[in-house]
Formats: sequence, structure tokens, C-alpha cells
Amino acid sequence: MRTMFVLALLLLVALAGCGPAAQAPSVAPTAAPPAPTEAAPVAPTAAPAAPTVAPAPTPVLGGTVTRAITAEPTSLDPHAAPGSGQNVILPYIFDTLVFRDMDNSYQPYLATGWEIAPDGKSVTFTLRDDVTFHDGTPLNAEAVAFTFKRFKEAKTSAGEGLASMTDVEALDDYTVRFTFTEPSAVFFSTLATPYAGIVSPAAVEAAGDAFGQQPVGSGPFKVAAWQQGTEVVLERNPDYRWSPAPVTNPGAPYLDRVVFKVIPDASTQLAALQAGEVDLIFVNSPNHIEKLKADPSVELIETRLNSLIYLGFNCAKAPLDEVEVRQALSHAVNKEEILAVALGGTGQVAFAPMAPTLPGFDPGLQQYELGYDPARASALLTEAGFAPGADGTLTRNGQPLNLTLLTFARAPNEDVATLLQSQLKAIGVNVTIQQYDTPTAAKAATEGQYDLLLWRYDRNDADVLNVNLHSSRIGSSNRFGYSNPRVDELLDQAARELNEATRASYYVEAQKLIMADAPWQPLYVPVDVLAINKRVQNYHLASMGRILLNEAQVLTQ
Repeated sequence: MRTMFVLALLLLVALAGCGPAAQAPSVAPTAAPPAPTEAAPVAPTAAPAAPTVAPAPTPVLGGTVTRAITAEPTSLDPHAAPGSGQNVILPYIFDTLVFRDMDNSYQPYLATGWEIAPDGKSVTFTLRDDVTFHDGTPLNAEAVAFTFKRFKEAKTSAGEGLASMTDVEALDDYTVRFTFTEPSAVFFSTLATPYAGIVSPAAVEAAGDAFGQQPVGSGPFKVAAWQQGTEVVLERNPDYRWSPAPVTNPGAPYLDRVVFKVIPDASTQLAALQAGEVDLIFVNSPNHIEKLKADPSVELIETRLNSLIYLGFNCAKAPLDEVEVRQALSHAVNKEEILAVALGGTGQVAFAPMAPTLPGFDPGLQQYELGYDPARASALLTEAGFAPGADGTLTRNGQPLNLTLLTFARAPNEDVATLLQSQLKAIGVNVTIQQYDTPTAAKAATEGQYDLLLWRYDRNDADVLNVNLHSSRIGSSNRFGYSNPRVDELLDQAARELNEATRASYYVEAQKLIMADAPWQPLYVPVDVLAINKRVQNYHLASMGRILLNEAQVLTQ
């Protein structure tokens, strides 16, 4: 059987660092134990007595942690269409075969080990034999095979890493084999996502289409209540005994409940945190971060989620179907101004389509950047046949260059969009901003109802370029109508290459072509800030900003 080290060399992909995890106790506490008394050396007779120190807050067994989420999931079925609220909640309900740690390694979880065939076309997993679903049925090889056949058949963007999978079969009760037409470089990163959580076959068959509202997994928490539009309440799974390796509590969570409260507005989330109504939020607004820095009850932790904010161009719509026009608009963008004004200096200016934390990012790509150069922008537009009218607006054949910028309602998108509007106005381009809730904006983007798209990706693998820019995804995850056969060829080669360095080289070459074609202008790498009430202790930060609460506790004064 191959070692974990060999697997990491073959399949490891980069992951944003989210800071060190809090240390958790290795033994579950009893209810409200007294604070321990430290022994002290004997003092000389003449010395004054040591001052009395107030006891520290005591961790207790039980309690509730409440997290604010911006968007309510439409389903908690891991094989339904992916959504922002869904991927936050799923890891608490469902377990995966492998766990991706902060050092990018894959650790045993439901699988105790695995072996990759020499040709890379099959992977065989050995499973734990002591896992049960919330409904009491066993999690075995048949359940794993059922899950991944269902996952592949769902044909969601989250399951694209299974594209070359031809079969998954139970060899015995606790051994399962996956077979592929060709090696898959993204298989393990797919296994580690919340969407690859193992579902109860019995529950799926019993609930049918309602499974998304009545999900049954094997995770540390299970659904207790779901008030549509208000909150999702999870309760402790008392039978849980199979935490992933990085978690020191091997058994059931210490918390009684975890509540996900739906609060779409960022300012309302901030107020709820400071009022003690929620314990945990993610903060994107520089103003909100500054306010929380002054709050002694809140801890702030910077996280990076393999994310990139970019300005996308609708390559299927005139005049943005002309590469010179896309290049011109790219040159009009002042990223330094965006970082300073809209983000308060928090973040990192981007120049390449790949986030710096993903394999395939190369600092040398900066030489290909279409950097801020308004004179060059104007010259390219002149070459494309545009000329300024009486009011300064560029026109061609009597048509003004008026564009629509689409984005979703999330700080600081409005401020960034307003700056982009101003920067493009400076070269004679009029921009109208349309900002919607995330589902509405995503639908409009997929349907091509925009000229400019201010968007974000969060992805745990370099196949983010395959997902967003491969021509086979036009009409789905390729919202830009972008097509370049050579780019497709390089992305296809990367998707089946198991050698990490070779795979990264394919992505570097693809990015050179993409940067010249300019379907995107990369803007910045965001820093997402986790704000958590200090009464919550011993949580564990994992990949992609995931927060494990298996050993979390709440303090009492």
C-alpha cells in the first residue's frame, strides 16, 4: 500500500493558510469542572502572601455556538447544485473519505488507507468498520459506492473531478475501488470537499426529492430543525467516534447545538456579533474590521481561501468579443487604487488568473500582466475604431460604448464596482452597475446578461481554470464565452497529470495565453477575516476556511 507521503507527491494541491488552529483538550470535560489550583513554591516566612488571582472562565460541556451565514442553502443534499450556504453547513452533517489538512496533506478519515494502481487508473480504499449514519444504518463500501455513483450522475460543478471515473464498486464490506479511464489529478481534492460527503442510501431512498431538507450523514452533528429563511439548527451526534486525525477529541462534540442564522446584510451580522446574538461571522468590509479591532470580546483571524477577485468580460458579446477591446479595458483598471480605497489596504494586488496559493501560480507571469496604463487603453480603443464624442464618451459607428457591470451583494463589491466605473469613465466608457443577491447574480452571469462581471472564485485546486475557462464549460461554469483550443489542450493535460511539477507547468503555459486573451482582468487576492466571540474556545481551522467544532467549548464566567 502506498504511503501518505507518496500520495501527497502525486496529488497534493495548494491551499490558503488560515493560521494556527486553537489547541483542544484531549479529554472531554465534565459539566462545569472547577478551575485547577496551581501548586506554588513555599515562600520565605517574611514574604507577603501571594495576591489572590481571580479564576479563569471555565469550559463546560454543552452549550450552543451560533454562526451567521449570508445565504440560506436551498438544499443540504451534497449532490444538489453547490451554493454558498450549503458548503458551510455540509461538513458538520457529512463525513468524507479523506480529510485535507492545513499543510495540504490528505489524512485518513472514513478511509483508513488507500492504494493507487501503478497506471493511476484505479484507487482502492479501506474503510473504518465502526461508522454508522444518523439513522443507525452502517456506513460501508456499498454506501460509498452508492454515494459516488449518485454524485457523478448529479453532474454538478462540484463533481467535475469525477469526470473520468467509470466505476466505483464494493469489493467487500469495507473495501471500495474507484476506476478511471485516465489518471485524475483532481480526484483527491474532490474527495476532500463537503460535496463528497457520504450519504445514507436508506435515507435517500426513503426521502426521495426531500432528502435535501432531511439530510442524513455520519457527521458530528445532525439536523434538528430548519426554519426556512431564519436558521438551520444542528444537534450533537452522541454516537460520533471517528473524528479526522487533526482533531484531538475522538468522540462526540462537546457542544449541544450549532445554529446557522441567516443574516444577508453584513452590517446586521456585525451588530448581531457585537450584541452577542451570534458568535461567528466572516468579515469583508474594512470598516467593520476596524470596528471589531476595538472590541475586546472578539478575536479576529485572517484567513486565505485560495480566492481571487477578478473583472470578467463577456467574450460572446460585442464589442467585448474583440481582444483589443478587452485588453484596453484591462489597462484602464488601477488595482492599487482599488486595494487602497475599497479595501483599506487589506489584500494583495493580483496579476495572474491563478491565486498565489494554488499550484500553477508563477511570479514570473507578472511580465504578461495588462497593467494600469490609461494611455495604452485609449490607444487600443482608437485602433479598434472608437473616438470620443462631444461629451467625452467613446463611440463607434454612432454607438456609444456603454457597458453593464454585474456583481453580487457582498462587501466590498459595491465599493470596488464604483471605482471600476470611475476608472473606465476616465477613458470614455460609461458603466452601469447592477448588483443582486448571489443566486440572482449567478443566474444572470451564466445566461450572459452582462458586459463586465465583478466576481470571485474560491477553489481548493488549480482546476479552477478548467472549471471557469475551458470551452466545454461555456453555458455553465464558463460564464465568459471564452474559447481557445490551445488553452483547452493544456488544461486537459493538467487534469490528468499526476506529477505535481509537470501539472503546474501546464497551468503556467495556459495562463500566458489566457492573460493575452484577457477574458479576465485579475484584481486582487482577498483576505477574509474570521470574527469569533472569545467565549468560543478550542475550535479548529481547516482548509478553505472550514471551522471544525468537534472539540469547541463555550466559556462561562
